[in-house]
Amino acid sequence: MSFYKLPESLDSEIKEYEKLVKEYKAGKLAAVKMKAFRVPFGVYEQREPETYMCRIRLPGGAITPEQLTGVAEISEKYTSRPLHFTTREEVQIHHVTLEDTVSIIKELKELGLSTRGGGGNTIRNILGDGSSEVDPYIQALTSRLIAEQDSWSLPRKLKIAFSGDSSDRGLATCNDLGFIYKPSGFSVYIAGGMGAKPRVAAKLYDFVPANQVYNIAKAAKNLFDKYGNRKNKHAARLRFLFEKLGKGEFIRRFEEELTAVKKQNYPSLAIDDLPAQTKSWQDVPLFLGDLETAKAKQLAKDIESIRATPNQNLKIRRRGYISSPAQAIDPIIGRAIVCTGADTCRLGICLSRKLLSAIKDKKMGSSDKIDDIKINISGCPNSCGRHHIADIGFFGVAKRHDNRPVPCYTVVMGGVVFEGKTKIAEKAGVLPAKAIPDFVAEYLKHVKAHRKSGEPFFDYYIRQGKDEAVRLIEKYSPIPGFSENKDYYFDFGADRPFSVAEKVEGECSAGIYDLIDWDFENIKIAMANNDFRRVVLSAARALLVTKGLEPKSEAEAIVLFKQNFIGRHLDALFGGTVDKYLNNQEITLDEAKGLASAVKALYDSMDNSLKFPELNHKEVEVLRSPRGAVERDFRGVTCPMNFVKTKLVLETMQPGEILEILLDDGEPIENVPASVKAEGHKILKQEKVAGYWRVIIRKEGGN
Repeated sequence: MSFYKLPESLDSEIKEYEKLVKEYKAGKLAAVKMKAFRVPFGVYEQREPETYMCRIRLPGGAITPEQLTGVAEISEKYTSRPLHFTTREEVQIHHVTLEDTVSIIKELKELGLSTRGGGGNTIRNILGDGSSEVDPYIQALTSRLIAEQDSWSLPRKLKIAFSGDSSDRGLATCNDLGFIYKPSGFSVYIAGGMGAKPRVAAKLYDFVPANQVYNIAKAAKNLFDKYGNRKNKHAARLRFLFEKLGKGEFIRRFEEELTAVKKQNYPSLAIDDLPAQTKSWQDVPLFLGDLETAKAKQLAKDIESIRATPNQNLKIRRRGYISSPAQAIDPIIGRAIVCTGADTCRLGICLSRKLLSAIKDKKMGSSDKIDDIKINISGCPNSCGRHHIADIGFFGVAKRHDNRPVPCYTVVMGGVVFEGKTKIAEKAGVLPAKAIPDFVAEYLKHVKAHRKSGEPFFDYYIRQGKDEAVRLIEKYSPIPGFSENKDYYFDFGADRPFSVAEKVEGECSAGIYDLIDWDFENIKIAMANNDFRRVVLSAARALLVTKGLEPKSEAEAIVLFKQNFIGRHLDALFGGTVDKYLNNQEITLDEAKGLASAVKALYDSMDNSLKFPELNHKEVEVLRSPRGAVERDFRGVTCPMNFVKTKLVLETMQPGEILEILLDDGEPIENVPASVKAEGHKILKQEKVAGYWRVIIRKEGGN
């Protein structure tokens, strides 16, 4: 038995994947091309180079006990790591080689499971709440959509969700397309989502008959495929199209697509009636979403049915009495959601899993005042930990203090999920990572003392909780200097100071954006205080990091900005404003505001490779060594600047040309070659010479 039908094309796609893996391992295929095929196949590279993860599709979290046993046995063959259940109700096998992913995918197919669509610009796993009213629709819609070739080449990922009632435990109001069950049909929501720019879905229909589910999903996919933004992945989700077109025009175009779909007379989804259930679901909390393979196999022997849930836990129906595979943990920790963060994810900034472990160590205990509270943590702004709909949420950011990066989290609070009431959590402040466990513990003491029995958390938050959060954030936000308490400069579980580029391949820019945003935040503060010199300084410094420039003083920041931006990316008239700063002359409000606005507009025009449009285009001369290689000495340059500088040089070169760089031992040699490789270039040689490293890179095409 399987909960979805594998597409007929899967066999040929697996063969093509196997062929590309062999070509890549033989050095005949660029990394960027391999990535373009493996990511839509649900295979992601982890932070450790050449170590991969396979994400397995489970529609509505549905997996049979036999399949769970099979997945556990497959995992045991290739890794010693536990199975990991995600917030999208999938199961992942971590820390495997690329060659082994081929075998894993083949063996999963024999179980009736697939990783196809686990990543990339595809129809992602369809979410559900485990209710019998929606399970058949999730499974039938999955089988239909994954059989359609246009489901694998969308402008960006498309996420669909179903809920069995208005409590919306399946998060229909927070996805690209959502269905909430009503007798004989559904209410429908569209263009929602989380990520760095979250949006509550708009109601599309109060009610549609159940036989229209496929037509609506097909129309939404066609609309997205036709009008979605393929040029800018940061503005490519369906909700950005909604914002661009406006509600009226968006719905008009959707109705056009729906009319066209209906004319095709597609058959309705084949819905199988589920047998009536006399047993209720039992929750099985999994700390961090992890389940050891031995426990998974034992669990599968003793249950009738099982579902993964959106909070990284399991729901089971027992055959008889069985012991729970879950650890004995406080209920609030059992409900908590956390993404993998910088432990394994290439986008991760902070070690989010270790933060939750530190919070767990505070031993909150059990109380009806706190047991239902949702604590959600993401290692970066991308919301894989669903911080935007948390009661108390955190997402990782990098801040700078004492001229050093510090692992921090933005605190968000007051998220709500319920049909007609869904609300995105609001930002409450920023805390250093090391202060968060104490913040949470003290805040929950206040909740226990002041929240009324049966009171929704949001009502308590508005009544007293918001003011208490503000007070505690002010208390815990100060960061001591490095010499005073260096622990603040180490993330949880880390044995060396925090670095925004540590072990990251191709995602070094994640922390760079935080440093830029930090200066833009300083601009706002300076404007509010009428400190126009500080506005000019922050504006001038904000974008220097994109060119690999690290000013040692405020004056140097101004000089470097003038040399690298004025007359090249910004109008020469702004040179007068920065000259006033250098000459200690008075700067007016209009001058400060004008420069800050121009820099912000320039930042908004920056592309994904950290480049800006130029006022006039001049060829960049590249100095070459007698051997024909470009040479750069980046010893003494710290992360992530050394990668940024390397990237900038490579952008001036032609495919096939050689770059030789010198790097320090430690973080530079660990980070830079990995990031360069992930950009699609070839590392020809890497050798240690008298205490430093020599790295030879071949520029590959198109990067």
